Amino acid sequence: MTLLDLFDAARAECGSTLAVNDVSYDDLAAGTMRVAQGLIERGLRAGDRIALFCENRLAFVYVYLAALRIGAIAVPANVLYRSSDLTHVLTDADVSLVLASAETAIHLDGLDAPPIVAAEDVEAWARDASTAGAQPLRRPEPEAPALIVYTSGTTGRSKGAVLTHANLAVIATQLVTAWRWTARDTLAIALPLFHVHGLCSALNGTLTAGGRLLIHKRFEAKAMLVTLQQPGVTMFFGVPTMYVRLLELPDPVDFPTLRVCVSGSAALSTEVFERFAARYGITILERYGATEFGFALTNRFGGPRVAGSVGVPFPGVRVRVASATDGEAVESGGVGELLVSGPNVFSGYWRNPGATAAAFVVDGDATRWYRSGDLATYDAQQQVYRIVGRLKELIISGGFNVYPLEVESEIDRFPGVRASAVVGAPDPARGENVVAFIEAEPGVPFDAAKLDAWLRTRLASFKVPKHTSVIEALPRNALGKVEKSKLRALIEAHAESSTSIC
Repeated sequence: MTLLDLFDAARAECGSTLAVNDVSYDDLAAGTMRVAQGLIERGLRAGDRIALFCENRLAFVYVYLAALRIGAIAVPANVLYRSSDLTHVLTDADVSLVLASAETAIHLDGLDAPPIVAAEDVEAWARDASTAGAQPLRRPEPEAPALIVYTSGTTGRSKGAVLTHANLAVIATQLVTAWRWTARDTLAIALPLFHVHGLCSALNGTLTAGGRLLIHKRFEAKAMLVTLQQPGVTMFFGVPTMYVRLLELPDPVDFPTLRVCVSGSAALSTEVFERFAARYGITILERYGATEFGFALTNRFGGPRVAGSVGVPFPGVRVRVASATDGEAVESGGVGELLVSGPNVFSGYWRNPGATAAAFVVDGDATRWYRSGDLATYDAQQQVYRIVGRLKELIISGGFNVYPLEVESEIDRFPGVRASAVVGAPDPARGENVVAFIEAEPGVPFDAAKLDAWLRTRLASFKVPKHTSVIEALPRNALGKVEKSKLRALIEAHAESSTSIC
């Protein structure tokens, strides 16, 4: 089965109902075929790559679905990319065509870019009922590549993770099953469609369930609050920063039909989890995913939803916590690398067999496990998994392991802290020192000495930051995830200049 099979089944049942914004399933299908014909006329064929360098709008949805119909491979590109990142993606994926809007096309100027298809033209094609759509197209094979999503590139040049038509179908089905998603649901998002959270979760999930998706171009807390108050809006997917911004609004409101709020792409603090439940009466459902496999773990829809945890495996997914040194399973309560196996796991990195081989380990039963690079632990008492950090972000100070997320969770509870990030700084005596960066609440004087004293009552001494720096804003990517590589670069720059960051 492919994702297209799931979409077609939903359309057969929900043809006249709304699918994306104010476009019905029937009109979305017809518009997609018109766009497919337009792409074919511009030379796009099965197996070709088309980059989607476009903000959230209907053109993105039409070209994505049209590419799947043609058998072409969609390559979503972060709208924050500029010349270096764009050149890498367009060249590495050997892109034949680029979808761009008036807003994004200017960033392609001066680059040796492929031909551009304007988002504005795409939307006109889709609406033009006088234009014939593409003739019935050959159904792509389930194992054919459908999507190449480039990773964040935190350890070097980003790699293109290849997801097949079957991968996409499995991922969407898992979400629909686990979260009891139905055709009666309306999901509101401001997540970027160029990321798996917005694309594989929100869009693919909606069109599989037969529900409706309301897409905001970008996240603005007041506008999203208005949307969530609309009768019939039942679901909201966001990243932790979005929940923080909703909590910053002055007056609580009622969400008459909202039944589930999902958080992912970064760790949700216990404080935000508890404050949101107290203020809005909704317990956020946190899940865990990655570009290479979509989604692996989720808090239980029916509960309990445990703060600071990512729950249990999705249907059909297997996980294990293994020693990063010998690959042996770690006992309950121990920390190790999270390995993931299942039909949702990607086929490999685009034209990069070396990176693909390094990303997997095969056990004695010939099971192929993806090495997530995330450190996890299993809580046997509450029967949930917890992510405690990245393997490459583990801080070893004086021979003791320090997991940044544990320290950040405590710092975030301190009054006046809006967000925090903990990294390791080289130290000749201890190997590494724990360093904290604090984004303080605006207009509130922050006392680092009081924070230090408070943390010493809650954490082992080797986990307490040796240095604390208050900065205006933590560096974040488009999904709100803190870019710790930039914080480490800041430490290195100050070390070279012999000045203190604190």
